[in-house]
Amino acid sequence: MAAVELRPRSNTELLDATVEFIRAHFVTLASAVAIGQLPGLALSALWPPTPAHPFALWQEHPVIAVARIVLLMLVFGCWTTMFVYVVDDLIHGRATTLGDALRRALPRALPATGLYLMKYLVIILWCMLFVLPGIWAFARYFAVFPAFAIEGLGPFAAIRRSKALARGNNLRVIAVAGIPAVIVLVLTIIIQQTEMGMGASPRGVGFVGALTSTVLYPFMALPAIFLYYDIRTRREGLDLDVANLPSAAA
Repeated sequence: MAAVELRPRSNTELLDATVEFIRAHFVTLASAVAIGQLPGLALSALWPPTPAHPFALWQEHPVIAVARIVLLMLVFGCWTTMFVYVVDDLIHGRATTLGDALRRALPRALPATGLYLMKYLVIILWCMLFVLPGIWAFARYFAVFPAFAIEGLGPFAAIRRSKALARGNNLRVIAVAGIPAVIVLVLTIIIQQTEMGMGASPRGVGFVGALTSTVLYPFMALPAIFLYYDIRTRREGLDLDVANLPSAAA
């Protein structure tokens, strides 16, 4: 049996199921997020940011600055894919380890990074038109990483798949996935500004930021993944497909 029953849910039921899932698997989910924070913390320790001169590293060591950005994007693409693998295994009741999920994600790090860049570049460009188009773009691309990781699609196919799943569900995506993301973002900004107002060092701000992400990221990412499954269940009978898998037999 799947650890989470795959059935159509209302928006409030989806959010309730998300919170219950996070409570049941918080240690595993937080550990997966923490792994993604380690490279950024290491780079911040080596080259701590200078709030008074935010572009100092670019001026003094441009090669290092570029290499740092590229490395962080690769880490983010790989880590996001790994996180989706972990969630997918837990939802389906499969035994999972962070090491196994990371090994599965590493070969796809490069296309995952390309997908990450394409997704957020489009959202940023739409936001430059106005806020509402940016929100609509967020809804259209809410499922790119679940489609990329769970269905094994390439970056362009994952984008097309997300747009297809979002069609007719944009307002639902904004309500279920967008509002929790905004709440987490606001909380993160409040915590960061409070630290800076208390005179915390750049390293301290970076550490607390990583800790905040470790705790809050599941609440931002899980609603979109659960909604991805919900839409597939409604349109494609995903619950029946899972029930008929040999590994899901009682």
